[in-house]
Amino acid sequence: MRFLGMLAMTLLVTSSLVGCSPRAKTLDSPLVNDLEKGRASGDASFDHAPFGALLKKYVSEDAGKVDYAGLKKDRAALDAYLESIARVDAKTLDTSEQKALLINAYNAYTLELILENYPGVESIRDLDKPWDSSRYKVAGYTLSLNDIEHGLLRPIYKDPRIHFVVNCASIGCPALRATHYSGADEELEKQLEDATKSTLNNARYVSIRGDEVAVTKILKWYGEDFTDSSFQGHAESVLAYIARYNDVVAKKVEEGDPKITFLDYNWKLNDTGSE
Repeated sequence: MRFLGMLAMTLLVTSSLVGCSPRAKTLDSPLVNDLEKGRASGDASFDHAPFGALLKKYVSEDAGKVDYAGLKKDRAALDAYLESIARVDAKTLDTSEQKALLINAYNAYTLELILENYPGVESIRDLDKPWDSSRYKVAGYTLSLNDIEHGLLRPIYKDPRIHFVVNCASIGCPALRATHYSGADEELEKQLEDATKSTLNNARYVSIRGDEVAVTKILKWYGEDFTDSSFQGHAESVLAYIARYNDVVAKKVEEGDPKITFLDYNWKLNDTGSE
């Protein structure tokens, strides 16, 4: 009975996804072929330390906020890092290096987008087509933020933890970490696990409310990534996935089939100058 209840819950969450968010669909681009060649024989590494230095200086990880005013004064350093991302040869990078490159590229270009409009931007959604504009250079190709996340990261690497490491410059988004993501396999794996556990144990994203488990809408919009059998570490339901990382939720699931609800998503800019 418990399995049937969890299955029904999974179907309910899955059905609610339709029309809510972009599906994972591999991008139609020669870059995909370059990435495939890299996964087969790539052995180079890419230095993300300059980006990490900026994040350490301007990101308040505990608060999940960014000092955009300070970062704007250091924009030349961010631009230099983005230029290096634009020039890298994807055919030389293995799987972990590719994932780190794309995660860091997404986060860095999102910061760049905000800086282009800062001050004066209260939410990324106030900007014109923030995720759809194809204007960001990665490995010699021009992409949109949606291309990076939904055309490359999700469909190629099939790792649901990606949703806890890409940052949309909003308070409702899992916090931007005060460090870059590493291309070293074991270190990246640890960072992905740490980010997932940190998010799923933070009351801003997961909380118990009586007989309900209230969770971030990311797990509604992209619920299929956590339950699809083709995705790494998938579970039979969204709640079962959360329970792996959150002991309180695990106990709640063991006691019965709690109802899952979704928290309002706060699209306000994650600026240290905002409340």
